Amino acid sequence: MPNTQTQDTHSQDIQSTDLRAPECGATHGRVQLTGCSQDIALWIWENLVPSSGRADTLQGEVIRAIELLAWEAQNNGNLNWDKEFDRLVDFLREVFTSSGSVIAATMNEEDKLSAAEDLHRLSHFLLPTELDSRVYIEELPYVKEDLYDRLTEHLIGYCRQAPELIYR
Repeated sequence: MPNTQTQDTHSQDIQSTDLRAPECGATHGRVQLTGCSQDIALWIWENLVPSSGRADTLQGEVIRAIELLAWEAQNNGNLNWDKEFDRLVDFLREVFTSSGSVIAATMNEEDKLSAAEDLHRLSHFLLPTELDSRVYIEELPYVKEDLYDRLTEHLIGYCRQAPELIYR
């Protein structure tokens, strides 16, 4: 799903977002819910994530943030990690755990805790340049798909309950 053109734009416009339910008339369109979770995530990526810059919808921005974090870890070993990646994690933490978030409001406490733990793991690592003989696999950047898939599944779960697009 990652688009290499989008990967270079991680620093563009990650800002605090109003994660409350939209006012009447603030949504236009719906997430296409045809197929499995992977099909829905791909639809969000292809239809709601621009080739550069931030997405206009909350759903698009969430998948963009997840994919940018995955791309950086899996392809770069987090060597380019900077404050913008920290902001991506903070944004996702707000989306998945904040009491004011429409997405978090649809999640049970176990899923919120899981998301918080996953985001903590993503942002706590040793860079390959900092390796020494004591390093264990859990200290390296997280590159397996399962964690990113869980975060995406939280978004898909929300979309299944509330498919209307939330414009930012």
